Amino acid sequence: MSGLKVDRDLVLHVAKLASLRLSDADTTRLASELARIVQYVEQLEELDTKDVPPTAHVALDRTPLRADDVRPGLSREDALAQAPRADQGGFAVPTFLE
Repeated sequence: MSGLKVDRDLVLHVAKLASLRLSDADTTRLASELARIVQYVEQLEELDTKDVPPTAHVALDRTPLRADDVRPGLSREDALAQAPRADQGGFAVPTFLE
């Protein structure tokens, strides 16, 4: 990746490939941000990792999840009261399969 030049032309090219429309301000901002990211990756490439074993996965000592405690939630009436459309005691959504 060394020597990759991130400029407005590259950002516009990638945006075109992704079918994105970017304003001039967004293009300038993204060019600057991506250039800093590439610079950081190039800096990381300078690290000596020959004695660092490859990592296949990250093993966690414990699962970082909260306890699965049952707590009261919304009643059906409260939930449906917030829905844009409700029908027959449930959420009404547009049909897209026939």
